[in-house]
Amino acid sequence: MARAGAFPDATALADESAASTDDVRALLVNPAAIGQRYPSELLLAYSRRDSGHEWSAGLASWRRVALGVTRERDSTLSFGLGVSAGSGACRLGWAPALRVASAPANERRFDDRAGLLMRPLPWASLGLVVAHVFEPMFLGERLEREYTFALGLRPLAWSRRLAHEPGARLTLTADAALEEGASRREARVRAGVAMEPLPGLELRALALGHGAFQLGVSLRGVRRSVQASQARTRSGRVRESVALSSHEGEDRTGFMPRAQYRVARVRVAGALADEAIPAGLLGGGGSDTPSGPIHRQLEQALEDPLTRGVFLELDHTTGMAQLEELRPRVARLTQAGKPVVAFMQTGGSRGDLYLASAASAIVASPAAEFTGLGLRAERRYYRQMLANLGIRFDRTSVGDFKSAYRNYSEDSTPPADTLVIQQLLTQRQELFVSAVTAGRRITPERLLPVLDGRSHPAATLASLGVIDSVGWREQAVAELGRRTGLGAKPRLADLRRVPRARTVWHTPERLAVVYAGGTIVDGRNGSDLLDGGVLGDETFARELERAIKAPGIRAVVLRVESPGGSSSASHLMDHAVERLRRETGKPIVVSMGSVAASGGYFLAAHADRIYADQHTVTGSIGVVFVKPSFEGLYRRLHVRQDDFERGEYMSGLSPARDWGPREQAAADSAIQRHYRIFVERVSDGRKLETSETYANAQGRVWLGEDAAARKLVDDIGGLEAAIAEAKRLGGIPAGEHVALREFHRPRGTLLERVVGGWLRERFAESLRLPGQSEAQARVPDWVEELE
Repeated sequence: MARAGAFPDATALADESAASTDDVRALLVNPAAIGQRYPSELLLAYSRRDSGHEWSAGLASWRRVALGVTRERDSTLSFGLGVSAGSGACRLGWAPALRVASAPANERRFDDRAGLLMRPLPWASLGLVVAHVFEPMFLGERLEREYTFALGLRPLAWSRRLAHEPGARLTLTADAALEEGASRREARVRAGVAMEPLPGLELRALALGHGAFQLGVSLRGVRRSVQASQARTRSGRVRESVALSSHEGEDRTGFMPRAQYRVARVRVAGALADEAIPAGLLGGGGSDTPSGPIHRQLEQALEDPLTRGVFLELDHTTGMAQLEELRPRVARLTQAGKPVVAFMQTGGSRGDLYLASAASAIVASPAAEFTGLGLRAERRYYRQMLANLGIRFDRTSVGDFKSAYRNYSEDSTPPADTLVIQQLLTQRQELFVSAVTAGRRITPERLLPVLDGRSHPAATLASLGVIDSVGWREQAVAELGRRTGLGAKPRLADLRRVPRARTVWHTPERLAVVYAGGTIVDGRNGSDLLDGGVLGDETFARELERAIKAPGIRAVVLRVESPGGSSSASHLMDHAVERLRRETGKPIVVSMGSVAASGGYFLAAHADRIYADQHTVTGSIGVVFVKPSFEGLYRRLHVRQDDFERGEYMSGLSPARDWGPREQAAADSAIQRHYRIFVERVSDGRKLETSETYANAQGRVWLGEDAAARKLVDDIGGLEAAIAEAKRLGGIPAGEHVALREFHRPRGTLLERVVGGWLRERFAESLRLPGQSEAQARVPDWVEELE
C-alpha cells in the first residue's frame, strides 16, 4: 500500500518536488501550488512498473481548484479535490480525497493533505506538506501523519538581470519526508535537477535514495505538453511514466507550429485617461477608457513570439497626452518587424490620426468620413443673463491669466485669456502636424487641407497620403496578413484573453504607482451624481502613505491627472508629499497626464522629479474665489431677510448679500495670501527664486515643453519615463525586472458609488462652481477642450 499521501505514490505519476511543482500535478505533490503555472489545465498520466503495478490519473484544474481521479491497478481508487489560496509569495493548499480499496475489501476512507508554498525570492522556494493530517485507518492500518520539507533553488536567478525568465531554466530541489514520531535516520530524501537547455525542452534527473534514480524529459508546446520519465533501482526494476497535458496559459517555447502564429487585435476608442473616472449627469469630469490595458496589450504583442503583428482599430479617440504615450509603443512594434495596420471604420478624430501615423499602414473604410479635424475653442459668458435673473457672482483672483469662473462675472474674453487660448491652439496644431507628417513622411501642405473642419471622405485623405488606402475591414486584415506573411486571413487574437504561463517564482514589488485623478476637494474621494469623480486630500494622503511605506517599495511614481480644485486640499496634498519623502527617505517622481494644473500642480511641487508630456497642460499657479449672490433675485421675489451676526465681515460669505467695496477688499486680501503661499511652496519645492516663480505664475497655463523651459517640470516624458527615473533614484539596477504595485482610486461603498454626496452640496460643483467659503486653485475649464 502506498504511503505518500492521499493519492498513490506521487513519484509514480509526478516526479516533482514539493518546492518546485506548479502545474495540476500539485494536487498529488503540494496542493498549495494549484493554479500557479496555468489558469486551467487537463492532464492524463500513466505509470507502469510491471504487469501487476500500474497507476493512472486524470487531473483537471481551473484557477485555484483542482479535481483528480487516480487509480492503482487492482488496489485503490481515489477521488480528490484540491484548493489553494494566497499570493505568489506565500500560498496554502488543502486536498481532501476519498480512497476506495477494491481488494481485499471494498473499504472507503477520507484522507487529506495540506501544503504550504513560500517563494519570497526569485531564486528560492520552500515547501511543506503534511499528509494524512487526521491519520485515518485504511485496510486495518493507521496512516501515520507524514511531513515533507522541500527546498528549491534557481542559481541563475541570483543575478537580478537574469532573474525574470532566464533564471527559471535551472532548478535544484531537495525533499525530505518523515513520518511523525520516526527518527531522522528514517527520513526519505531525494534530490533533483531540472534544466531547460532550449525553450520548451526540459530535462530532469531525480535521485530517489538507496541507489534509485529517475530521468525524465518534457516537450512543451504553446498549449500542449508531453512528459516521459523512467526510474531504475539497484535491483534493475524499472518504472516508466508518461503524461499528456493541455492547458490555457501559453508557454514560451521553441516548438511553435506556424498554425499558432497570430496577429493581435487592439481597439482604442473613446476618451482616454489613466483611470475610468465616473462622469456626472451634467457632464462633469469622467473618462470612459483607461489607457493601462492598451499599454499592456501593445507590450505583450511586442514580447510575444507568436504575435506577428497588430490590427489597431481606432474609433474617435481623444486624450492627446495618453495617445502621446501610446505612440512610441506602436513605433517599437514596427521597428521590431511586427507590422501595425491601423483601421478606421466610420472615420476618425485627430487622436486617431495622431496614433495611426506611427503604424505601418492606415486603412479607412469607404463609409468613413473625417469631420472637424481642426481645433476650436468657445467661451460663453453668463453675467448679463444672470443679472437679468437678479443673480450676481462676486469674484476675486490673482493674476491676469487666472480665468476660472470668469465667465460668470464678465461679458467677454479679456486680452490675457485670448492670448493663452490662441497660443495653446497654435502649439497643439504644431505638435499634431509635426508628429503626423513625420510619421506619414508627407509635407505639412498635404495634411493641412483636411484640418479645415469640413467633412472629408477617406478617398481624399488617401490621395493626400494621410492614409494609405480605402478598404473594408477584411481588406485591412488581409493587408496585415500580407505584411506578416500569414495570408489573407490571419488569426486575430485579443491578447487580454491570452494569459501567459507563470514560470517565475517571484517578481519583487519595488516600485509603487499612485494614481491621483479628479477635481481636488477637501476630505475623501467620492463620486456623486452631478460632478463625477473627485480627489480628496484625506484619501490622497492615505494612499500615498500606504504606497511609500509598503514593504519592499523603494520609490513611488505619483501619476497626476487633475485640473485642481480646493486650495487648502491642494496644500495638504503638497505637505503629504513633502512629509512622506522626509520621513521615509524614498524618492517620489511625478508623472503628469493630460492636465496637472493649478491645484494639480501644487500637489506635485515637492516631488523629487516631475515629468510631463508634450501635450500636458500644467502651471496655472494662481488662486480664485467666487461666490454667487442671490440678493437681487430675492428682492424681485419680495423675499425679506433679517441679518444677525457677530463679525463685521460675515455678510461677505452670505449667498443673499452682494459684496461691497469693504467685502471685495477683504476677499482680495485673503486671496493674495493664498497666492503668496502657493508661490512660496512652488519656489521651495522646485528650488526657484521667488521672483522667477512669480514671473511664470499669474495663473497662466503652459504645455509640457514650455513648462520644462521655465523649470516648472524637469523633463518631457510619460509614465514609462517616470518609472525609469524612479528606478534609478530608488537604486534599482536598470536591467532588473520589477513588478509595479498600483494604487488606483478606491471604489467606495455601493451607496457612495450610486448616490454619492448630498445633492445640495454638489449642486454648485456640477456647475463648475466652488464652495461658498473656499479659495480654489483650479485651471479654467476650457483648457481641456483644446485638443
